[in-house]
Amino acid sequence: MSKSSTTTGEEFNKVYSSIGHWIWTDKRIPKELKEIVETHTPKTSLELGCGIGIFSSFMASQGIIATGVDFSSKAIEKAKKRLANNIDKPVFAVGDVTNLKNINEQFDVSFDVGCFHCLDEEGQQKYISEIHRLLKSNATHLIWALDSSPSGMKLSPKYMVQTFGEHFKLDKSEFSRRRIAPSHWYWLTRKD
Repeated sequence: MSKSSTTTGEEFNKVYSSIGHWIWTDKRIPKELKEIVETHTPKTSLELGCGIGIFSSFMASQGIIATGVDFSSKAIEKAKKRLANNIDKPVFAVGDVTNLKNINEQFDVSFDVGCFHCLDEEGQQKYISEIHRLLKSNATHLIWALDSSPSGMKLSPKYMVQTFGEHFKLDKSEFSRRRIAPSHWYWLTRKD
């Protein structure tokens, strides 16, 4: 997430330091993420806003070289501790998804389950530039986002086409009630 958004890494550190809320510790792997693995057979993946690493660790368990990034150092600490004894584990890094200067490799797929909707418009544009830089040509970026962001911004398939259009093509969107709230899944393909 961006430091220019309405939340900060320190605020999320407080959340991750407290007793785990089901929203932050839901271990169910979304079918949409499973489908990306089955249909794209990626060798590498990047998760933006990985939290405690549940989804990145799923990717690693599928034989994918997985990287997870979150701006909460507490979340990354918990992710590393939780998977310390696993053989197949992701690489976790503390980082701002709007400025991933420490990551330079390109990925087969990337995904975000609940990060993009927390960014303001400036942060969203920086995020898009970073995933465009980090994804291989024609690679897929999967996003789950609330229809109404925590700051009140309205997100919709039309908004995503307008916002991502320069660098990505929206292939598909599906309405969802993940975490009870109206939301969508978005499948975006990186343009050359």
